[in-house]
Amino acid sequence: MKRIVLFVEGEGEAEAAPVLVNKLVNEIPNARNAVFVDPKPFRVGEINKLMRKKSLGQKILSANKRTNVGGILILLDGDIRKIQGHNRCLIEVAKQLADQVAELGGGTIFSVAFVFALQEFESWLIASFDSMRGKEFPDGRRMPAEAELPDNVEISPRDAKGWLTKTIEDGYRPTRDQAQLTRWLDIDTVKAKNLRSFQRLESAVNELVTAIQKNQHVATPSNREQ
Repeated sequence: MKRIVLFVEGEGEAEAAPVLVNKLVNEIPNARNAVFVDPKPFRVGEINKLMRKKSLGQKILSANKRTNVGGILILLDGDIRKIQGHNRCLIEVAKQLADQVAELGGGTIFSVAFVFALQEFESWLIASFDSMRGKEFPDGRRMPAEAELPDNVEISPRDAKGWLTKTIEDGYRPTRDQAQLTRWLDIDTVKAKNLRSFQRLESAVNELVTAIQKNQHVATPSNREQ
């Protein structure tokens, strides 16, 4: 069994991301015979911190010290306005990082995939809101039965955390609520929204699992694929 190690931004994602990735792994035939998701992600901060080559290299080396690492999935928010002081395409940034990691063995010694939520991880939670209506939190709060959802959660609200704070009883706190909302997230409900960033996450998880199953490592997305 090979391990998929996650890199995430904050404390909320550190608990929630393994839940989400496990849901996606369960969608893949025979995946559980080959991989498991490491329950303890690395918290790496936002993209500008990770763009520093030394920082990324150190994190990769630390991840590979864990046993039986087959792949690394870097999952970050894409709502940051500027990357290294410039307006930059997230796809191109992901390709640059994947190529950079290739120099450290990504694609040859282990597999690696970069994924950005177009806005925030919470945008995917809002996409699944219909499957959460009326559900009860462990502390007794309830999700609202009625709430008007944005037309395209991938574009708006820009502040997905803020939308959840206004909508959920007693507000939204990532460290308290993000993992529970992710447990309630229904994959088919999110898929129905046709969110490009979620489709990219699905694709990345599939690529990592397939690479591990075939023992053929990948670094994705990459300019070298073109």
